[in-house]
Amino acid sequence: MVALYSTVLALDPGVIAKGFANNGQDVPAAGQVASLTSTNNFINFCLTVPNLPITNGQQIQGGSCNPAPIGTIPSTDNMPSSKFSFPTNFGAVKTGTAFTIKMQIQNMQTGFFVNANENYFAAPQQLNAQGQIQGHSHVVIEALSAIDQTTLTDPKKFVFFKGLNAAAANGQLTADVTNGLPVGAYKLSSINSAANHQPVIAPVAQHGSLDDAVYFFVTADGNPPANAPFSNNGAAASSAAATSSTVVAASASASASASLTNSVAASASATASVKGSAAASATGKGAAATAKGGAATVKGGAASSAVASASATGKGAGAAAPPKATATGKDTPAGAGSTKATATEKSAAAASTASPAAGTKGTTAGEAGTSKSDPSASNSGKN
Repeated sequence: MVALYSTVLALDPGVIAKGFANNGQDVPAAGQVASLTSTNNFINFCLTVPNLPITNGQQIQGGSCNPAPIGTIPSTDNMPSSKFSFPTNFGAVKTGTAFTIKMQIQNMQTGFFVNANENYFAAPQQLNAQGQIQGHSHVVIEALSAIDQTTLTDPKKFVFFKGLNAAAANGQLTADVTNGLPVGAYKLSSINSAANHQPVIAPVAQHGSLDDAVYFFVTADGNPPANAPFSNNGAAASSAAATSSTVVAASASASASASLTNSVAASASATASVKGSAAASATGKGAAATAKGGAATVKGGAASSAVASASATGKGAGAAAPPKATATGKDTPAGAGSTKATATEKSAAAASTASPAAGTKGTTAGEAGTSKSDPSASNSGKN
């Protein structure tokens, strides 16, 4: 049936979207612009930009006009979602060592990808019988100057790219970074796509991200730098971490002191310092602990077996749940018990987090991306 309609040159009146004739200004709003309108589904739209070539299934770096429609769109219950499980956010991997990117994905039938050199954006998005997008994903790693970099990245520069063309196994996709990466700070992102490589399309404007991104370190020993610069409301995660969103209480059977940037509660013979908004717990044995909202370290040792813990309020209260998005896209205020980071100082990145020289312009070969600063050409995956 699809093949039949794909050969008809005339527009069937039954598929004309009459709403396309409305520019949306019947109910004007501040800052809102009028939409382009059409009574023939924009079938000749590319004639309005004669300076641009037809995309024609090619990856045209100078820009083009694509006449293919968006296609079928899933329900809100079938919007895809992905989350990296490795590397973890603010975690670390050892330099020069191979590692495997792991990403969980749901509500998407993976394993569908077409020839990226001949069919790029050349067909509409399609759904399976369960109403899920048929497509695949990609992962890309960009080098940063520091983990808390605020300057914009250049999409043409990356150190690793790979299309994840296989079907997910138990809801997980993987990509091998075979030669590792140089010491530095990095951003890892997903690009979930339909079969013809177009970014997945959702049914509503207000929705959570359909992709994921994490920030991680590459270090000499595979551990996050002790003095890594985090944003005021950031979180530190490491292999030695133990606490996350926990209710914190303080009790002591021996003299103890704890210093936080705001206030203190602690037990056992130990000193705990917490940067930013944090909840930290330690056994009083001198072990390092981390908590969402900041990095916490415990110095010294303790004979006591009492558990020492501290909260940013010093009152033993746990951090409140994160604010929920409202229908307007705005966050509701945090609960009364929520903690906030108060540190305003900005620290420079340690030498160990210095990023290698930014990658240079990526080149297209199917879905392969290469970078002149890439430590190995094999770090760029191909479909």
